[in-house]
Amino acid sequence: MDEDLERFRVDVGYCRSCLGMQGGREQRVYRFPNGYGASLISAPRLGGPERWTIMALRFDGDDYETADLPGIENGTKADMSALLKLLKVIFSQPHF
Repeated sequence: MDEDLERFRVDVGYCRSCLGMQGGREQRVYRFPNGYGASLISAPRLGGPERWTIMALRFDGDDYETADLPGIENGTKADMSALLKLLKVIFSQPHF
């Protein structure tokens, strides 16, 4: 799924709600065929590994809201390799 992940990316750029925060955070929004997706927001750290915060999403048309899904703790901060595992959990959920 790692190499295919980009085809599910629906929003590229900086987090609009994060523009006032120090460090210019990036947001990545993914939408999967099951109606769920995820928002990843970068948390830049000087001299440390890149970290991201994940929120599971449920899409309704072009809108979305946060969703509670088994195996996902919204607000988790981790490196990208750990988040790829969480994205696979969201991807594997049955369609709602």
